[in-house]
Amino acid sequence: MKGDSNGIAMALALTMASALILGLISVWLNIERVDKAYDLRRMEKRLDEQESLAAKLEVEKNNLLSPIHLRKLAKKYGYGPASQGQVRRPRKAAKP
Repeated sequence: MKGDSNGIAMALALTMASALILGLISVWLNIERVDKAYDLRRMEKRLDEQESLAAKLEVEKNNLLSPIHLRKLAKKYGYGPASQGQVRRPRKAAKP
């Protein structure tokens, strides 16, 4: 009888220790999940900001390279179309 109660007490203690360990693991995993969610949200925000900046820079590049803008700059600095013989193109180097 005494051996039976020792076995039950041991099984109960082992079950409680297992439940405690599983509970702690569950809390730790939940904390890690929340931490990863914050990291993911921060990275998504940074990606959105970079995509927005890239779009703005693309628009600015297109504005600066537009024919109307280039024509205004040429007029401002006194440039005109190139005449015959003024444009030279470098030869392409032979690939080894």
